[in-house]
Amino acid sequence: MGLKLRLILILAVPAVLVVGVHGLLRVRQERVQLVEEDRRNIALAARAIQIAVENALRDRQIADVRRLLAEMVEQQAAIDRIRLFDRDLRPTLASSPLAVGEQTPTEILRRVLDTGVAEGAHRDVGRRAVLSYVVPLRGRQGHVDGAMEIVHVATGIDARVRAAGQDVWVRLGVVLAVIVVLAAVALERQVLRPLSRLLDGIQKLGRGEPGPPLPVERRDELGRVAEAFNEMAAQLEAARLRLLAETERTVELEQQLRHAETLTVAGKLASALAHEVGTPLNIISGRAEFLQSTARLDEAGRKDLEVIIGQIERISKIIRSMLDTVRPQKLEIQATALGDVIDRLLSLLRHPARRRGVSLLAAIPVDLPPLAADPNQLQQLLINLILNALDATPPGGRITVTGRRDRRAGRAGVSVDVADTGPGIAEELRPRLFEPFVTSKPAGQGTGLGLAICRDIIKAHGGDIGVESRVGQGTTFTVWLPDATEAPA
Repeated sequence: MGLKLRLILILAVPAVLVVGVHGLLRVRQERVQLVEEDRRNIALAARAIQIAVENALRDRQIADVRRLLAEMVEQQAAIDRIRLFDRDLRPTLASSPLAVGEQTPTEILRRVLDTGVAEGAHRDVGRRAVLSYVVPLRGRQGHVDGAMEIVHVATGIDARVRAAGQDVWVRLGVVLAVIVVLAAVALERQVLRPLSRLLDGIQKLGRGEPGPPLPVERRDELGRVAEAFNEMAAQLEAARLRLLAETERTVELEQQLRHAETLTVAGKLASALAHEVGTPLNIISGRAEFLQSTARLDEAGRKDLEVIIGQIERISKIIRSMLDTVRPQKLEIQATALGDVIDRLLSLLRHPARRRGVSLLAAIPVDLPPLAADPNQLQQLLINLILNALDATPPGGRITVTGRRDRRAGRAGVSVDVADTGPGIAEELRPRLFEPFVTSKPAGQGTGLGLAICRDIIKAHGGDIGVESRVGQGTTFTVWLPDATEAPA
């Protein structure tokens, strides 16, 4: 059953019940009023007939009484029969026989004879209403000598009651039709149409197709729902844009990390090349200069030596330029809040963590002292550790970053733990874990330089790095850095 039909029933059923009950009460009231009106008319006619009959009976004119009764019944449309009773409740005269209402109202007759007060009674005989009105008949001495019953078959009452009932049902049908039509139109315009727009907006939003904001044309509950939906859609769109920005930032950060690893490799290769190639070049350059200054060479030989010395110098400049490119930048030590750095990192790394199904949590006390560190180098250090933890943690796992005060060798500082729930590190690999090109990752998934870079950054800061790991129980890397408030300048 649709919402429209349910609401129409909710509105129509109570209205129909109210109108129906009101109609039934009105029909009953109409019947009571008609009966009362009929009784009053009979009472007035009975009073006049009572006087005439009493006078005729006192004169012992029975034939006149019978004729009088017949004339009264014939002339009065409200009277169908008149009967006279003696004190023994025996009928003595009757204007005419009547198939309906032949039963003698014994109780009423007895009360009228005993009290001398007229009384009427209404009863249903078959499908017709019969009204019996009994008045006392008094003799010359004023005593009640008998009673007279006037009977009226109230066929008009039933007809008028039926007409009133039909009127009620007609009105009920009209009211029901009006309620249904008005309710349908009002519900369509005031409820169903706004709900349809809201449903369409929700479906588009679910499909990732946010449309224009819903029009807010009213200030009732549906208007507030539309305003709330527009606000929710705007927040979701803003969150989507932030997520895209974070994703782009994460991709950029990963590219920076790969570039940093490449530079590290290039730096180590350049250092090795400078050491291995520099010595022979120095020897060659020295011998060439010696020959140039001492040997008796012609002009062509001297020019050849100059060319050799120039090329050696060119090679040396190339090697020095390569070393300058990959040589680590000078540290810019400053008071650095660990919480701020962690907040920036978590905003960048939560997306790759969610993509891998890993929970990334942080618990950094707000009262930690600032660190004596280079913010950029510290960020690179923590990124390497968290990314390594992400690579090692299976879906459904957890990475936790915590900070605490820690004093080492008499120096105040802060320890940062990066703990994962991965498979742990093999025992034979732990002693060489911070050496270049040592890695537990499959071939092609890592260079083995990340932890070596971390170690170099920590050493440059005067800090310390360590690892605790158990196979099948996870790994925890602990980084210690000095407190900026107590670190030497």
